Amino acid sequence: MTLLPALVAVLLAVPILVLVLYPLYRHAPIEVAQQRASVGMATQAEVEQAARAALKEVELDYQLGNLAEPDYRKLRERYTRRAFAAMKSRQQSEEAIDALIEERLRQLKDEDENTVDEIGMGMVADIADISDDATRQNDDT
Repeated sequence: MTLLPALVAVLLAVPILVLVLYPLYRHAPIEVAQQRASVGMATQAEVEQAARAALKEVELDYQLGNLAEPDYRKLRERYTRRAFAAMKSRQQSEEAIDALIEERLRQLKDEDENTVDEIGMGMVADIADISDDATRQNDDT
């Protein structure tokens, strides 16, 4: 009889454990990973905003007298470094994106110039053919 309560407890505990632990072990789909990577710029901006908000809050706490000066200086320095690091990271990401855009524009411009050159050469060849035809017609008459 004492085995029955233990068996019921195990039978109830196993599904609950599976339900609770499942999110920790499942793998995110590739689309979710790609989406997280594309949100990197937003995350950097959010880190920067959070650091700025923390700086404002530390300043307010210090002015209200809730923080001692050594704590205030330490916290201000920490959050200032975080804000600067986030700003620098965001700027580097923007510069990398700008470089990619410039490279792609340069490629498109080169392709466009090559197309214009090909069209121009084709027109010159067409004009030469027309001129040759006209010369032949004049010679025939």
